[in-house]
Amino acid sequence: MYTGIRSRLLPAALAALCLLTQSAVESKMVFAHYMVGTVDPNTDHVKIDVDQAMSVGFDAFALNIGRPSEPWAISTVEQLFNYASDKNFKLFFSFDFYQEGDIDAHKQLWQRFRDHPAHLRHDNKPVVSSYAGGWLSPDVWADFRRQNNVYLVPNVEQDGGYYSNPPNFFNVFRDAVDGVFTWETSWPPASDRPLNVSSYDDERIKAAADAAGKTYVMGLSPLQYKHCCGDTWYRAGETNLPERMAQILRVSPEFTEFITWNDAGESHYIANCWAEGLPGDVLEYGNSDTNPHDGWQPLVASFIDAFKSGARDAGAMRPRGGSFAGAMWYRSVTKTCGGDVPRGAGAAVDAVNYAVVLPAGSSGMRVRVISGGRVLAEQPAGPGLNYNSVAGMGLGAQKIELLNAGGAVVATANSNLDVTGRPNQYGFCDYNYRVAGLG
Repeated sequence: MYTGIRSRLLPAALAALCLLTQSAVESKMVFAHYMVGTVDPNTDHVKIDVDQAMSVGFDAFALNIGRPSEPWAISTVEQLFNYASDKNFKLFFSFDFYQEGDIDAHKQLWQRFRDHPAHLRHDNKPVVSSYAGGWLSPDVWADFRRQNNVYLVPNVEQDGGYYSNPPNFFNVFRDAVDGVFTWETSWPPASDRPLNVSSYDDERIKAAADAAGKTYVMGLSPLQYKHCCGDTWYRAGETNLPERMAQILRVSPEFTEFITWNDAGESHYIANCWAEGLPGDVLEYGNSDTNPHDGWQPLVASFIDAFKSGARDAGAMRPRGGSFAGAMWYRSVTKTCGGDVPRGAGAAVDAVNYAVVLPAGSSGMRVRVISGGRVLAEQPAGPGLNYNSVAGMGLGAQKIELLNAGGAVVATANSNLDVTGRPNQYGFCDYNYRVAGLG
């Protein structure tokens, strides 16, 4: 049942590090879903992507391959593998069955790289995943797994039993998969009223996976907003990112996958979305040059460190190499925007959202939220992850301030675009988030 967008304060008293066994902790990995598009080989774009992902703490890119026979896709994959070949960073294929439904077409490209030193291996087998494919029969997946000796963790939630009867699903797919990746639970369902993200289905599926001796990949994402390709929709993102971080730490799957590194079209990117690979309608809103989301990266890095350590509570999150980490995010239009709004717009809240991670021993800290020059709230913050969605966002500039125990401002996050009540220059109400890192 929806209980409203909730404020979470996770004090040190709740920050116990419930470590798993050492072997289980060592096996934990974090991936970033990477949309393979055109990347100009005459640029350092691949180098920037890999180096930045490594610095955040990701172990691998899950390469979303939708057009495996296209020269541009082959070129980008080659660039990634070539650059990562001598790095402590891996790559694996995620077959996109919505774009190409033939597993043999995907297999032809994958086989060129399966033995590459940069290809991720688990249990001494090359890892393969997918985006969709639940409509393929278990026999198709079992044949692919057996014939190619892979570690297979596909996204097969379209299968009718995946959510309705997870134990039976794993009984049917027992010989077909080594684990599964759930995509849709990363956000609340599409809705015309505010909803919080839930880990209910993840917990059921992971329990069934554990019983069947299979692994689980849990998805993490900030929001979903699209205004292209003939459609537009929104799935709530007010506090989706930090809520999901807390859920993943508590559920403690073997792997987690950030959705996404660079998907401009669905707005959930945290890095560069290279313009040479994007159509004009996507660049109208999902443009990392004019609307960067890298302000989320320090927050994600804190989560990754906690996840890999085996922490089971978001109170155990710590800023990496400093006295704080965090970000503010907001939509640049209010709900009174009089233009084209997405399906699901009713789930949005006119709010300033933030997450701040503080070190152990922090005391007396507060977060001040300012909208249009007006203080909306001033809230306490303790060690670990603190977050909130503060309703009442108004027109103009947005800001959060981190205050120490003496009331002095020690860090701020400032908006890079004023909030308005009007459509953007392209005539629609842009529901993508503006993100400002705390610094």
